[in-house]
Amino acid sequence: MKRGGWLALAVLAPRLIAFFVNENLAGDAIARTWLAHRWLASPHLMTTFGDGARQFGPLHLYLLAFAESVWPSLLHAGRVVSLVAGVLTAWPLYLLTLRRFGERAALFAVLGFAFWGLHVQCSTTSASEALNLLLVMSAVALFDAERTLAAALFLNLACATRYDSWLLVPLLVLAEAWRSRSLFKTVAFGAAASVFALAWLVGNQLGEGDALYPIRFIDRFHHDWWPSEAANWGEPTYRLICLLFWPGAALLTLFPLIAGPGLLALRRSWREQPALRWLVALVVFPALLYAARSAIMASFAPLARFTMKELLLLLPFAGAALAALRPRWAWTAIGLAAAWCLALGVFCFEPHSRWSFTLRSISATSRLEPELRATTSWLQRNPAGLLVVDEDPRGFDDLPLSYFSGRPFEAQLRRRYERYAEALGDAIPRWLVLFEGGRLEVTPVDERHVDYRGHRFELRQAARAKVYERTD
Repeated sequence: MKRGGWLALAVLAPRLIAFFVNENLAGDAIARTWLAHRWLASPHLMTTFGDGARQFGPLHLYLLAFAESVWPSLLHAGRVVSLVAGVLTAWPLYLLTLRRFGERAALFAVLGFAFWGLHVQCSTTSASEALNLLLVMSAVALFDAERTLAAALFLNLACATRYDSWLLVPLLVLAEAWRSRSLFKTVAFGAAASVFALAWLVGNQLGEGDALYPIRFIDRFHHDWWPSEAANWGEPTYRLICLLFWPGAALLTLFPLIAGPGLLALRRSWREQPALRWLVALVVFPALLYAARSAIMASFAPLARFTMKELLLLLPFAGAALAALRPRWAWTAIGLAAAWCLALGVFCFEPHSRWSFTLRSISATSRLEPELRATTSWLQRNPAGLLVVDEDPRGFDDLPLSYFSGRPFEAQLRRRYERYAEALGDAIPRWLVLFEGGRLEVTPVDERHVDYRGHRFELRQAARAKVYERTD
């Protein structure tokens, strides 16, 4: 019990520290927060893509809305959901590793998890990864303990959170068939684990005319995104990056002295422990599938967040590998992993260079870069009046500029919003945030003035974007 308390503290401490300095940025955290806010204004059962969930799983949005109902803060309430889920994930991870590899391996697996910087970040923003990993780890641990109905329940919850969890259903059904050699148990488990997925497919067929509409929407986004990344890196180089992305993410985010032994233990377990091959397959097969889609089919642009399920399931093997080492070497690996987590978090705390901006996506910290903060800080000091934010043609900077503007949700509107014209109606904003090459219908007058809907606006602040105030 005493050891459990220290382990819980080790997991909580870096996440709690990061919680007080991090901001909602990556993982569509801002979009998810706004969707949950809109749902809370008119609660209903989401059954389709167009029913409020968009390309996201509805369960996470429900929980974000519940958090906001308890703590009406669009900046922070949803982050608490991730913090709780992130810390709780250590428990099923410990139980699975303990059952398969022993107490010492469970200790090192949880400590490796504690200082996983990417997970620290996900545990402190309103993204869905922390919740999803809790549900996935719980499902796998329960499946390993042969509590298949409970495992099926958690699989449904994971599928209702993120679409990439859907792949686990057929993989675990195959694992159950291999383990039980029973057609009845396999079919029963498959049916129980597929309830949400089947209901969601039917809902989208009825509502959107295509059962796979949300998945096709996501696939189109990545299919269209791949060429731009290939052009940036050069196609041969980018294909190689895609091919090595999953093991590279393991080494870079978990730290080489954690992931390296884990990958070796993964290979050894496949050869020497047939009873664990299903767990090895849960790590390896999705990685191979996404690598093929990225490197060969050129239809998927990989992100470090998409590797997190496999990296989490790698940790039991990493714990087993560290447990087999001399204690001095194992504790050195943990200490260096903690140092890497801290150093990368500090380096990316206020991104100021190309490398700090790039590595921010895998660090423990998640904060605005100074150029955007200059604009949001200025807006926060001038909070009165309706704000309209142009669509950023080079990315998504319009989302954090609006989100961190200091305005209530109802006093801001983004050109990116699909119902922008309907939401704006006849209203005339006091403030405009414009991007070069943006979509907002303005008429330049001179270097400091633009016309919008028959009214004159004057430039008040210029940084990454330009802020204009209505003067008539």
